[in-house]
Amino acid sequence: MALRVPPEIQVRLLDVLALDTEDLMISRTVSDAENEVAALDNDVEYQRLVRECEEWADRFDDLDRQCAHLESDIAVAAARIDKDRAREKASTDSKELTSLENEIASLTLRIEMLEDQELKALEERDEVQGAWNALKIARDSFHESRAARHDAIRADIDASRRRQADIVTAREAIVSGLPTDFIELYERQRARYGVGASHLHRGVTSASSVTLTAGQIQDVRAADPDEVLMCPDSNAILIRTAESGL
Repeated sequence: MALRVPPEIQVRLLDVLALDTEDLMISRTVSDAENEVAALDNDVEYQRLVRECEEWADRFDDLDRQCAHLESDIAVAAARIDKDRAREKASTDSKELTSLENEIASLTLRIEMLEDQELKALEERDEVQGAWNALKIARDSFHESRAARHDAIRADIDASRRRQADIVTAREAIVSGLPTDFIELYERQRARYGVGASHLHRGVTSASSVTLTAGQIQDVRAADPDEVLMCPDSNAILIRTAESGL
């Protein structure tokens, strides 16, 4: 026996369809947004910047220690020269004086060599620090923009979920006023075919955007207004309105 529902009740199924369609679209949008959040949390570019900053920081620390070590060696050599010169002033022994002069000359050459090494190390350290600073700026800027995007996406997800909660409430209010067998048929067809209802609009079924044939239109036209019809193309409940072109 054909299911019969007053046409003014049948048409309310379009409101359920609209809510279900919106809910499905929101779910897809939320899924895409969550994937984007996951991608941001595992961003390869940001991880690269963090890793390179750490590497350049290590290079800077190595050079900084090298400069400090060279500065210490220079200070030790200079102190030894000062000590030798003091001994030189107090000595009258020609052999000792010659030995002191040779040591002073050797230490002077060592200081010059160390100062050359220190200058190169300082220059390299400055270059490394410049590169490191640039990377830190890039990393922090990237992090800030990423964090802002992350927060914006999360806000959109929260808003979408609030809207879905509103959809559930609105849907329940409509469904409560529909015949049980009618809404159960809608749910079965939606589970099977992905859509439970189709609006016939100017001869076109909204579920598949297919224009019904003249024979199919004639069958729909001949059916009683309260008879629940199935769309011959999508197998969804076919809803007829004043815009159906009948």
